Amino acid sequence: MVFDIKKWEEPPKEFRACPMLHVLPKNNRTVLMDAIKSFGFGGVVINPSFENWYDGYEDNIREFAYALNELEERDLSFWLYDENGYPSGAANGETLKGHPELEAKGFYMRRMVAYEPRHVKFALDFESERIIWAAKYPMECPGLHESYVQYDKMIPVPFTDEFCETDLEAKEVFYVFCVKSAYEGSHCTHNVSSFQRYINVMDKRAVRRFIDIMLEPIVKVIPDAFERAEAVFTDEPSLSTFYARGYETWSYALAPWSEDLFELYQKEYGRSILPDLPLLFEGENRGAKVRTDFYRLVGIMIGRAYVEQLSQWCKAHGGVFSGHYFGEEHIAGHVKSYGSFIEVLSKSEYPGLDILQCIPERMEFETVKFPQMAARKSGALRIMAELCPFYDVEEFAKAPLDNMMYVTAVLYMFGVRHCNSYFSSDFRQYDREKLGGYSGYMSCDDANRFNNYLGRMRAMLDGLSNACEVFVYYGLEDSQSKFIPQYSEAWPGRYTEIHENSKRVTNALLNSGYDFYYADRDDIVSAAAETVPSISGNAVKAVIVPAMDFIHNDAYRALEKLKQKGVRVLFLDKLPSSADGGEDPDCFEASRMEDVFSLLAEDASFSVEAGDSCIIKSRFERDGRELWMLANKSRSDSSVKLTHKSKTKAKLYDPESGSITPLELDADIKIPALRGVFIELE
Repeated sequence: MVFDIKKWEEPPKEFRACPMLHVLPKNNRTVLMDAIKSFGFGGVVINPSFENWYDGYEDNIREFAYALNELEERDLSFWLYDENGYPSGAANGETLKGHPELEAKGFYMRRMVAYEPRHVKFALDFESERIIWAAKYPMECPGLHESYVQYDKMIPVPFTDEFCETDLEAKEVFYVFCVKSAYEGSHCTHNVSSFQRYINVMDKRAVRRFIDIMLEPIVKVIPDAFERAEAVFTDEPSLSTFYARGYETWSYALAPWSEDLFELYQKEYGRSILPDLPLLFEGENRGAKVRTDFYRLVGIMIGRAYVEQLSQWCKAHGGVFSGHYFGEEHIAGHVKSYGSFIEVLSKSEYPGLDILQCIPERMEFETVKFPQMAARKSGALRIMAELCPFYDVEEFAKAPLDNMMYVTAVLYMFGVRHCNSYFSSDFRQYDREKLGGYSGYMSCDDANRFNNYLGRMRAMLDGLSNACEVFVYYGLEDSQSKFIPQYSEAWPGRYTEIHENSKRVTNALLNSGYDFYYADRDDIVSAAAETVPSISGNAVKAVIVPAMDFIHNDAYRALEKLKQKGVRVLFLDKLPSSADGGEDPDCFEASRMEDVFSLLAEDASFSVEAGDSCIIKSRFERDGRELWMLANKSRSDSSVKLTHKSKTKAKLYDPESGSITPLELDADIKIPALRGVFIELE
């Protein structure tokens, strides 16, 4: 990509942040727009007013059309927020009106055991919808202290929607599976917006009805609205089958459900899930394969029903579908929120994230590193970030601009190219009488500094992706294989171990100045099939596997092939077993993090000596030259020494000031506290 110096000097509107205002006031609307422009922002995230919902929606859209025209008259862009409320999909309850079949559902298990012959009955309770399966299995009891279900010897039991009964022989176990609404105790009742019931994001019909209610009316009134918008912002659609608070306990441990789930499982894997249903809820290691397959399918279904359907609709109307999803920070959250987060996010041509922890010392790199993987897999060269400094607010407020300058530097380093922001500004400075309710962290000068900083980072990185040859294995299957529905919030647990182990690797690498990409099973298998292994155009020199108990057998065999082709493969701390039930891996030895650092130091051509400071860095390639981005995590300016094996000259680009300074390598330079800079090697 050719560097556009004009965009560096004066970043265009689309390179600047957009405040998330949702609804512009009828009175003083243009005054607020003028203030937004004066503060250096490029546009806003807005939606039609939701007054007189739902009967007055079209009238509100007509008023919204005037607001869009007024924005464009001021050369301000806009993103369209897709919802009345939160999370996206419910349309403030309108999607489900008259359509209870579209509500989020889960299914649970009831278990009855006989150690002597008995007759058992099961009647559906008043909170449940219907019985979906019933069966019994023999048990092995090798001693008085053990009993093992023989899951391969299922005997179906007849049932109606509300009742079933059967005779049990000695040492038999009876299972009943029932569907109910996924509502109480879920994210539906523990969010920032409402206590409303939610749609089933696995169901294409529910998402289509949401489109008809929320988006089609906008096109009816403003035919080119989506073409004119930068993108559509969707907000955390997700499963509702997990519980949100550890202090609550419920009667049902739910797995995700959709009417076509069993049929699609059969189609996807060539076998029925019915004999294995108990293994979604019990069985420890014996259920690893069925659980990994099940949750992968859930992700595929959400990706098709929600992301693909909405993306295709937006594209058909000249628009782009973006926004962000739920729980991107944690691998276990990827399972409980989506079954497979990457299956969902990688379907988006404009992936997104939100960042809640905006204190540099507490920021978790995974927040951007996992979406970076999805963006790489989908071929997207941009990620949207929603800036939400909502955690540890008092601590954040001690140095809000400095904190956010570092956080956004890290986000842009790893793929973000646009910010929509709840990091607010004090628009009262523009007109205290008319904008008295718009307080915030940033003054007009601060906001202009911040927006120029974001704009210059994008100007430098636009169209570029990180040039990495080191990959860390994304062990989603380890979490999936251990994920068993719970009766309360289930943090922490065995299924969280892979995240904690991955996080230790992430922190160790990045805080030591080494960058990497996450790579999943599909990446590794594809790379192993190539003569010269590569992932998304990046040569594969090393794969680091965090400590995990289960790995897909085909991924492990692919790692063997990569090793045979000269790729360094390091399993940290221990070797996993096969999640697919195949033979145990046996041709590797466990390594330590020290072995990783020794390996990476051998190939390092560019180094940053920073003393006690922590410098995060990543490499890019532009116009045939090496480009490095450095971010100073320290709260004081850092004097660093840059060295390169073959280069002697460079330029330093400072996105805050806009300055460009020639450098001699091996000389000391200063990187400002909590700021990012660029080094272009000549």
